Parts: sequence; C-alpha cells; structure tokens
Amino acid sequence: MTGGYLVLEDGTVYDGQLFGADIEKAGEVIFSTGGVDGYQESITDPSSKGQIIVFTYPLVGNYGVSDEFNASDKVHANGIIVKEVCSEPSNFYRGKLLADFMAEKGAVGLTGVDTRALTLKIRENGKMRGKIVKYHADIAQVVQELKGLNIDSSVSSVSIKQKEKVNNGKNLTVGVIDCGTRSGLYDVLSERFNIIKFPYNVKAEEVRKSGVNGVIVSSGPGNPNAEELKGTVQTIKELSEDYPIMGIALGCDLVALAFGAKVLPMKVGHHGCNQPVKLKGRICMTAQSQDFYIDQASAEAAGLTVTQTNLNDNVIEGFKHSKLQVYGYEYHPEGSPGPDDTVFVFDDFLNIIKGASQ
Repeated sequence: MTGGYLVLEDGTVYDGQLFGADIEKAGEVIFSTGGVDGYQESITDPSSKGQIIVFTYPLVGNYGVSDEFNASDKVHANGIIVKEVCSEPSNFYRGKLLADFMAEKGAVGLTGVDTRALTLKIRENGKMRGKIVKYHADIAQVVQELKGLNIDSSVSSVSIKQKEKVNNGKNLTVGVIDCGTRSGLYDVLSERFNIIKFPYNVKAEEVRKSGVNGVIVSSGPGNPNAEELKGTVQTIKELSEDYPIMGIALGCDLVALAFGAKVLPMKVGHHGCNQPVKLKGRICMTAQSQDFYIDQASAEAAGLTVTQTNLNDNVIEGFKHSKLQVYGYEYHPEGSPGPDDTVFVFDDFLNIIKGASQ
C-alpha cells in the first residue's frame, strides 16, 4: 500500500494508506455505524452511490468478501475509509480480501485513518464533500475542486432499464418501482410474491396493465426532491387510490412527497445496521441509509399518520395514510445487512394486499 489522503472541502486532511484500485475519487463523506459485519453489503448497495463511507467499527474485512453478500453486482460507494483493513481474514466463508475485491471492482479505500476523529467531525459539522487522493496530490487544488463539485448520486444510473418479471409460484404479484434497490429486498419479496420490476420512471398506466396486486417503491441513492424523480412521484400519486403501496427508504420519501409532505435534508443522516425504531409498542433495531427526513407538520397536513420514530433523534421512521392503504418506512425492513426485527412488515403488507384483492 502507498500513502494517501482524505481531503475535505473545508481543507481538513486525514492521512493513511491507499488500497483497492489505483484511482482518486471524490464523494459525499458519511459515517456508518454497526458491528463487525455488513461492510460488503454497504459498499455494493446502490443507495451508497456518490458516498465515501467512513466505517466506525475499527477493523473492516475480517471475514473477507464472498459473492453471497453482494447487494448488487458492483461497488457503488465512491470510496471507503477505515481504521484498519484486515489482511488475514477468517476462512469461514473462504472469501477473498476486501482490498482485492475493491481493486477488481475499481473502487478505492483508505486505511490507517483516525476514524473516531473523522466521525466526530462529521457529527459536529455535518456531511461534506471529500476526495481520496494520492500522497503527491495538490491539496489546495483538491479543496478548490471540492467546493464546486457536483457528485453524481442519480437514481437513473442505478435503476433497472426495462421491466423484469419473476414468477415465484405465488398467488399474488407485487410491482416494484426500482430506484436502485439491493438484492436483499427481492429475496424477502420472493418468499411471498411474484414480482414485476419496473424502472424508476415507469408510468402509472404501464403498472396498471401489468396486473400487479400491490406496489413497492424501493430504496435508492440521492435526493428525493431531484428533478429526475418528479415523474416517479406523479406515478405514485396516480396509483395510490388503486393499489396498496409501500415505500422503503428513498421510496418512503417519494411516497410522502406524492401526498404533499415536505422532505428535508438531514445534517448527518442515519447509516448503518443499529438504528433503534419504536413501532407497535416495541423497540426494533433497523438498517438504514437515510439522508432526508419528513417534516412532521407537513406530514400531518398531507394526511399521513406517524406510526414510527427514531429513538435517537425522534425523526419520523414510518407512516400510514389516514384513508388509503399507503405506508412508508424510512429504514430497510428486510435488513441485509442488519437485523430482521422488522421483516414482519412484509407479512402485514401481504395481508393488506390479500384483503384488497378479495
């Protein structure tokens, strides 16, 4: 490994050693909390597009990399920052080195960084743009570049391009408006439904013609208020009186926007697999990739009843429409990575669709 730096847009520099691909890469620097696992799913999650992920757990890569843990077929994170990248992982999964995987996928990482200090800086100052660079980089020039940098976190770049059908031999079919979801969602849905996957910009009429019994709007990267998603919001609005609808993560925000609620950026966001959510009188640990929150006053005005909140900051984590069979979850109910405390919401949605179809 050779020396390198993480340069932040305010001029702060963190030094370390580069690993993975021999490239330099900029992105939005966020931190992800959790335990020893989930690093592979996080970096291959399309929701991570445009981000440089700081892992708070001190040792990353301890069980290597195995194909079974991929959330998609590529690394979507723009880079990762770790305290220590493991060079001798457990052979339990017979996986390859994380550094080798990163190199194969064209992704860059920086190890040997004081991730505790970096995490505290992000918590205090909010997420900011940064760039992983080689040791000979012109720091002043990099800072100037970052100040005006537009980071690509578009849904159009990660959504499927055409409709796909998956017949699982089930009685009911759910349509998924795929904004860049991870494979774990489809694994959970396949246990309960046949699936028709639609691109993010699908029109309502095409969904109606497909014969689905319910609609799920998936997770994905970027800003739910982005211009490219205006059509998605309109499609949700047009379908809402005809089908039960569930929005997940980014999809939750898009559903809220469809009814007129305001969705605003978070200072830091929730990233990781240990976010506590209160629902149905119990505390559930959830996996999240949340960068925006729903304004509570506007949610109430839009007819959305808050059903779940985050115990750390009281942010809305779930809602249902007061009149329609429409639901939103800011977290990933399927886990993968993370706990499956909330996987039961898919069973609830299955029962709702059954009732609507009878």
